[in-house]
Amino acid sequence: MKLVIAILCVLLYGDKLAAQQQSVHTRYEAKLEALAPSNPLGYFLLAEEVADVANKNDDIELARRLYVLAIVLSENKPQVDKSAGFPVTASASVGLASLEKIESKKQWLFALAGRIDERYAARRWDVTGSDLVADEASLLLSEAIGLTLSGDGSLARTRFDDPRVSSLLEETSDGVNGPKSRASATRILREADIWPCPECSNARIVADRSKGGSARRLCSTCRGNPGPVLDKQTFIDYLAFQSALLEGNQKSWSSELAVEGAAPLRDPDVSEIAPTMGVDPELVYFRSGEWVSREAVLENVDGG
Repeated sequence: MKLVIAILCVLLYGDKLAAQQQSVHTRYEAKLEALAPSNPLGYFLLAEEVADVANKNDDIELARRLYVLAIVLSENKPQVDKSAGFPVTASASVGLASLEKIESKKQWLFALAGRIDERYAARRWDVTGSDLVADEASLLLSEAIGLTLSGDGSLARTRFDDPRVSSLLEETSDGVNGPKSRASATRILREADIWPCPECSNARIVADRSKGGSARRLCSTCRGNPGPVLDKQTFIDYLAFQSALLEGNQKSWSSELAVEGAAPLRDPDVSEIAPTMGVDPELVYFRSGEWVSREAVLENVDGG
């Protein structure tokens, strides 16, 4: 009897493990392919279902996309809200906020929900200035990133090893690994282990052995510039993440220009949702494992 129970446990565990290893699109393929723009509520309800069990980046990205499409497809359609019995667009904005790790984006999404439906508007006016100040963990994580980029990996690791910092990096990883970001939480940790320069220890010059060691030459490993080699956009993405961590509300014009391109503050506007979340609002159908447009579906119907 015990043997039978053990075999059943192995089989059940194996099935569960196999289900977990399936891609999120495969797990929800039938429900995804049943979605249609004429029913925005379907996108919202599936987003809720996926978000409720999401524990991986792919799951979160799918829930985020579904929420965005629910917002885009239900905007300015009161009949959708009437049929659902609740404000779908505002509710989807709150759903997006629940997935967001970056506090500034979370607040923006809540503000958007409040603008769409006043029942979601914040009515508290007792927020103190201290609530806006970045805490020590955010400061340490921002410092760790900066130290890594400058090649001071040993100092960066003392900060990354702080449990508060490692926990915060894990919590905000989808911020640094955003859909359009070239930055990477995994890479910054790997780079911290590589530096300082193994040849010159960041001294930038070393003894020239070909001349008996009396002369000095430029380090051949770091070429006098220790730290990871980054293109301009990747560097800016790391700066943007550090800025979001610190949430400073006193910014110099130079930092504003470097991090955000001197763009104006985002207004809580539904039209900003899709580009901010990196979702193409034209791709509303899920077919054969990928998101496609209305035109693509119509072409297949006409061609079939």
